[in-house]
Amino acid sequence: MLYIDNYTGALQYHRKVLSCWLKIKIHGKLKINKICKFCGDSDCESKLTKSYEHTFSLETKSFFTEKIIDDLLSSEPEDLLKINVRYKRDNSFIVDKPFIENLFKVAGYTIFFQKNHGKEFLNNLNRSTCTYCNRNYTLNVSINHASAQMDHWFPKTLFPLLSLSFYNLIPSCSTCNHIKGQSKKKEIWWQKRSLIEMLHPYFPEPNESFKFDFFYKESTKEFTVLFRDMIGKKISKTLDFNLTQQNYQAHAYLELKDLYDLKKKYTENYITFLLDKLKIVEPSDEVHYRLLFGVEKNPNNYHKRPFSKFKNDIIEKLLEIDNKELNL
Repeated sequence: MLYIDNYTGALQYHRKVLSCWLKIKIHGKLKINKICKFCGDSDCESKLTKSYEHTFSLETKSFFTEKIIDDLLSSEPEDLLKINVRYKRDNSFIVDKPFIENLFKVAGYTIFFQKNHGKEFLNNLNRSTCTYCNRNYTLNVSINHASAQMDHWFPKTLFPLLSLSFYNLIPSCSTCNHIKGQSKKKEIWWQKRSLIEMLHPYFPEPNESFKFDFFYKESTKEFTVLFRDMIGKKISKTLDFNLTQQNYQAHAYLELKDLYDLKKKYTENYITFLLDKLKIVEPSDEVHYRLLFGVEKNPNNYHKRPFSKFKNDIIEKLLEIDNKELNL
């Protein structure tokens, strides 16, 4: 998993797009659209938003104050869970709850935000590859259409109220999204245990880390993806939950074999030789890794190209061992 950082611009964009839009859907809007009812801005794009198909009760509007709506959009995970608990316990507007949940999950996320603003949101996050696996890009391309893939850290099937929450939107690929969707974790686990047991992409924990490793079996010519330098309890559970080893194992023969062959089939220091040769014309190691291996060398840029962390960790391992350890 890669952490998400430098997201101030994305947070501001997210708020600009959703804050007034959601308030209008719940509370209604002014009959005259010269200014926005909520931000008072004559240039607010949301002022032309149509009213929601369902008129919410006073009890619903009383719960979803402007502050609560803003908190739902921008609060951190622990506070989001507290709001969700309050919502679940409040039965004063139980008749409206199916409409509220449809507003957040379907009308708000799927139809409005993901479809119209998903790609721009990812651009503001500056994320190109999946946060969970770093194997695939986050845009899902079909005929005449490219949609932004995002996972909901708290699943929107269990937590529809958090479908539009900033810290619940994780750039991902369709594979990891599917894995998350197949999880059998219950709502109570997500509510009570998820933040204790697993890493959250928006909140780095320096004491949790790992590196990729491998084992090559000469008799069968097979590669096995492993982990090394595992530090912390959360990282292990996070990797297990995201099926990281299994997913990379599916790529082991091609991705690992290419790097392995550079070391085994040529001279003992062939990778080092190539890197040294490139230094003659280009001093930057980051450029070398992009040219030779198609990845980013700087960990802060791993998210820009698929397999960047994996290949960097494997190259580091190959540079540490000699040809005898590679059965030469």
